[in-house]
Amino acid sequence: MKAAVYDNPGPPSVLQYVDVPDPVCGPDEVVIRVEAISVEGGDLINRRSTAQPIRWVVGYAAAGTVVKVGGDVTTRAVGDKVAAFSLQGSHAELWAVAASRTWLVPAGLDIAKAAALPISFGSAYHSVINRGDVREGETVLIQAAAGGVGLAAVQLAK
Repeated sequence: MKAAVYDNPGPPSVLQYVDVPDPVCGPDEVVIRVEAISVEGGDLINRRSTAQPIRWVVGYAAAGTVVKVGGDVTTRAVGDKVAAFSLQGSHAELWAVAASRTWLVPAGLDIAKAAALPISFGSAYHSVINRGDVREGETVLIQAAAGGVGLAAVQLAK
């Protein structure tokens, strides 16, 4: 399969589009045929400043169709459309990711838009709802509401 990889940090030119082995599906994982990726701030920071193991497949977030399901997974099935996140590997044709880090994509939601949701809305939801315990009628200060997470936090707080 093809994937975007790098092993030495630097500008975008360090990225290579190469053949790598297909991912192995672990017992608690699914393999997704990637249809859309999301380029996150962490992707850019790591590529610019962090050396990685040889042929590090980049990417935190993507969306696509489940093509394999691990033996312990009961919440996903082959054919499901999902969005997902993990610490690496999404910028490839196939991506093995923990089933617990996937969300079903509702019918009618564009798959490219779904790919952008896990990091921004997942981070914002954790901050505003889980940690912030925001309740109706409360006032919320969201600093730096200009990026993906900040804009998602504003929407969730509203």
